[in-house]
Order: sequence, then C-alpha cells, then structure tokens
Amino acid sequence: MNIFSVLQQSFGFTRNEIKVILFLITTFIVGLGIRLYRSTEEPEVVSESRYDYSLKDQEFEERSQKLAKLTSPKGEKKTTSKQTLGPHSVNINTASKDQLTLLPGIGETYAQRIIIYRDNNGPYASVDELEKVKGIGKNTLERLRPFIRVK
Repeated sequence: MNIFSVLQQSFGFTRNEIKVILFLITTFIVGLGIRLYRSTEEPEVVSESRYDYSLKDQEFEERSQKLAKLTSPKGEKKTTSKQTLGPHSVNINTASKDQLTLLPGIGETYAQRIIIYRDNNGPYASVDELEKVKGIGKNTLERLRPFIRVK
C-alpha cells in the first residue's frame, strides 16, 4: 500500500488534497532545516551605527525660537494657555461658543453641542442638565461645575 491509499481510506482525502498536505509538510521540514543550519553558523558581526539626534534637536530648537520671535511682537510675551476663568463666570444659557471653549475640557465641538442642546430644548434649568449633552459625562461635569452657572 502506498501513502495515497492509506490517507484516502483513513481520512477521506482526495489525491490533490494529499499532494497539498505533503507539499506543506515538506516545506515546513525544509524551513526547520534552514533555520537549524543558520542557528549553528557564526553570527555575522553587524556594526551598529547609531545616529546622533542631538544636532537635529538643536537645529529644531533654534528654528523654533526664530519662528517665535518672528510671529510675536517685540517685548510682548506670548501666552499659550487659555484665559483663566473665575468661579461661576460662565452662564451656559447665554454663553457664546468662544466663551464655552474657555471651559476646561470643552473644545469647539462640545461648545457647539451645548449651544445646539440649548437651542433645541430651551435654557438649561440646572448645571446637571449638561450631562444630557452628548460626550459630557459626570467627570466632565464635575470639572466644569466650579466655572459655570445657570441664570
């Protein structure tokens, strides 16, 4: 009996399926042999050339400083942080989009959602009603609570 008839009777494989299985097994064994052969060879010494990024970092820093000098007027300090808000300084029923974006964690998208909700449902009755705006959860509301009021 040859291997084809044994596999056909035992597993019900067709002749072509048996050929594919034998090809895969052979390929696997050859791959293992190559891997074993390569692992017994002496490893090639690869010289690691490490790139020194410090010069590029220094150049980036110099260009950034030049750009900052060009874009800001002389003698004026450029502030990148948002305007600081006082306690309960933003009325969410009358605030504009720009005023709402001053709130911590509120960007243009959330400010627009707050305004759309206000337009569709009328003025906010309480600060807690902000939770009904998509994307504003309990944590965000607690972060906003000290800065907002409802009148």
